[in-house]
Amino acid sequence: MKVLNRIKEVIDNLLNEKEESDYDRDVYILLKAMINASKSDGTIDKIEHTRIMEFMGDMNGIQKLFVEQELKTPLDTKAFLKEIPKGMEKQVYYMSLFAIDLDSSTEMAYLDMLAKELKLSDDVVNSIHESLDEVKSA
Repeated sequence: MKVLNRIKEVIDNLLNEKEESDYDRDVYILLKAMINASKSDGTIDKIEHTRIMEFMGDMNGIQKLFVEQELKTPLDTKAFLKEIPKGMEKQVYYMSLFAIDLDSSTEMAYLDMLAKELKLSDDVVNSIHESLDEVKSA
């Protein structure tokens, strides 16, 4: 719940053009990772949309509008990769995987490309998949 509240604060800070901290940036990057992964197959299906909105929980109107706008913004993987700070590679991959159901070859290709661009080893990627499988099956 603390993370969720912090994400909402970050959205408010971004909308109000307040100076962002490194933590704010990191939280925003993780939210964007989820949204971008959902866009990777060309459409955000109802399950992916619901997963993101449920993850965000109760939002005020402005926060919800911000997230909805991010969902509608075209995917720009190159720009997103440039935004990811060193040290967040595993978290970005994890949240990307969390946001989607691997139900298309396009999503699989996106995650493969993401892992390569983030320079994650096969062992790390497999570990993230196993970890998330445990979370989803619990």
